[in-house]
Amino acid sequence: MLNRLRKILGMTSSAASSTSLESPESQQLAQTDIQHTEGEQIDSVPTAVEEKTVEAKELSNEPLTFVNSPKIVLLFEDKMPVFHSDEPKPNDTTERPVLSLVVIVYDMPEQAKKTLYSFSAKYQIGVKESDYEVIVVENESKNTLSKHDVEQFGSNFSYHLRAETEPTPVHAINFGASLAKGAMIGIAIDGARMATPGLVSYVLAARRLSANAIVAVPGYHLGRQIQQEAVQKGYNTVEEQKLLASIFWPQDGYRLFDIAVLSATSAGGYFKPAGESNCFCMSRELWEKVGGCDPRFNATGGGQVNLDLYKRVVELPETILIVLPGEGTFHQLHGGVTTALVREKRKAVMDAHFTQYTEIRGEPYSPPKKRAIYLGAFPDNAMKLVQHSAMMVRRNRGDISYKPAELFGIE
Repeated sequence: MLNRLRKILGMTSSAASSTSLESPESQQLAQTDIQHTEGEQIDSVPTAVEEKTVEAKELSNEPLTFVNSPKIVLLFEDKMPVFHSDEPKPNDTTERPVLSLVVIVYDMPEQAKKTLYSFSAKYQIGVKESDYEVIVVENESKNTLSKHDVEQFGSNFSYHLRAETEPTPVHAINFGASLAKGAMIGIAIDGARMATPGLVSYVLAARRLSANAIVAVPGYHLGRQIQQEAVQKGYNTVEEQKLLASIFWPQDGYRLFDIAVLSATSAGGYFKPAGESNCFCMSRELWEKVGGCDPRFNATGGGQVNLDLYKRVVELPETILIVLPGEGTFHQLHGGVTTALVREKRKAVMDAHFTQYTEIRGEPYSPPKKRAIYLGAFPDNAMKLVQHSAMMVRRNRGDISYKPAELFGIE
């Protein structure tokens, strides 16, 4: 295209080098030139004889202007696209939701309220309350939610408080799933993770692509580095509230990308196998086939139960993994088992989790290698994460040298 532009302008190599093709005017020329088909004649191109007689003033550096030339658009509009729900209702007298989302809560009332609001139809775009239900199961603690705290977010919310004898969410998850009315069951094991506004809409869209879809989103931590490390440097809930106030959350949920980094199990980015998803959905039939969560994962916080469920269902031969890279869940700091402990204590807890997984499954955990299909749209402020994801694949292939810690504070 560059040579063609030079011919059109009657420019020599030296004259061309003195004119910036990065200027808006030259970009307009390039865009105008694209509109010509290969076989189309352009009358303004000088012949070899005419080039000798071109006057010097025609070779000036003054940019050419065109009447009604095409405008250059540098960015998409801010509004994010979604699929609007148009699910047919079942042929029975009871209206049933398409998706049942089970959210587990324990000793995190303020964080849970933000999470639950982010799953409400007031925040989620392209869906109605009748499209999905949110089943909130809370294991009893000194700081519990109330029924009103939960059901204020919509008629599709229900609250269930349980007295749990083991320090694990496994039984709460299975209990919540047993209440589900939807054709799909989604698991959000950590009620401190806020969602992006298109998550539910894209889950419903993915279901229409395949009955065997496993729909997953990447995970993030609020803050400038993963919270396991950030808390060692003074990061706390006060700092986190300042970050949320700086983006005026919840006015635009996609601005969460401005104040977050990929979590440890998603640190490799979108284009390589992820260790888990903190919100993933499957059909009721697939949930029943894998038998839900394995109750043997009774370690504090459930140990590796979320990773185990994710791996088992993704590795079924019939399933199709659909990842929503432009959506996600964002972890709020709340004193959780794996994010708030000091380094040495956290290592001891994680070693116990890894050991339990190995004892149950006979080998250490490894992420499922099934290649994903990607669905959705990226907000512009997530492009650094897209770049990071591509760089990680290139690094793992041996193409380049790349240190993600320089961008995200991860190893």
